[in-house]
Amino acid sequence: MAVKWGEEARIAGALELPPFPEERFSKLLAFAGIDDAAKRRMYLDAERLLEHAAEWIKAAYDALARFPDTARALGWESRVPEDELRIRRTFFSAWMGRTIGVDTSREFARYLHQAGRVHAGYGPEKRFVPPEWVSMAYAYVLNAFSTVVEKDRVGLWAAYLTAQEEVMRQGFEAAMALSQGRVVIEVEALGIARPALPEPLEVRLVHGTVREALEKVFAFEPNLADQALDAEPVAVEEGLWMEEGFVYALKPRWTVLVGGRDVRYLKGLDTRLKTGERLTLLPPGR
Repeated sequence: MAVKWGEEARIAGALELPPFPEERFSKLLAFAGIDDAAKRRMYLDAERLLEHAAEWIKAAYDALARFPDTARALGWESRVPEDELRIRRTFFSAWMGRTIGVDTSREFARYLHQAGRVHAGYGPEKRFVPPEWVSMAYAYVLNAFSTVVEKDRVGLWAAYLTAQEEVMRQGFEAAMALSQGRVVIEVEALGIARPALPEPLEVRLVHGTVREALEKVFAFEPNLADQALDAEPVAVEEGLWMEEGFVYALKPRWTVLVGGRDVRYLKGLDTRLKTGERLTLLPPGR
């Protein structure tokens, strides 16, 4: 395989990824009509929502601890550890505050995506929370909100919470995809990319190619994709019509190693991987 070195040297080939979390969030909010005018209307509910937020958070965890399935998912079958409960309430409170403030930012979309990965077992506690319980938690919050917000705004809150849940589900599904396949490898990122993937990540592959491994890892960790990929617009088929989408390519001078060998000298993105091998992402400027 011919290799062109220098500023424009890049690994040839396109990668296909789902929309970034903020892209999906933005599109769902636009579909639901959550624009600046709608947000201003929703702000009118903020004071009453804040008045009740603490009691709702406490009631939510009381319900989770009492119900056998959710208690089991959280590891609370015998007792509720107070330190863990305090941490969970802290994060729930932070989410509640941002939600009451109708946060539609890119950073919040990334936060929701990460929360989905945590529910898939990729958090500090490695606990798997079935998606139906996440859906029920959102339903609980909407029901609580509906007791105090004006009736003509309940629909806006329902749409906003649904958009959040869908972005969280995207993170959950990206995490679950890492465990699908028979070829088991590790992926690591070095140099300036390491903060986005600080520990080697185990990835299972169906087809066993470098392309599949990279697509799974970048879908799982969009912060790494930000660093490593250039986007090019393309027409994408969506049901019966075409929409604008993107394909991605590794930026110039990014190197991908398999067992220490540059894939440019192998079969590029189509290089086959075997169980036990390690794929290394090496950015320029390391």
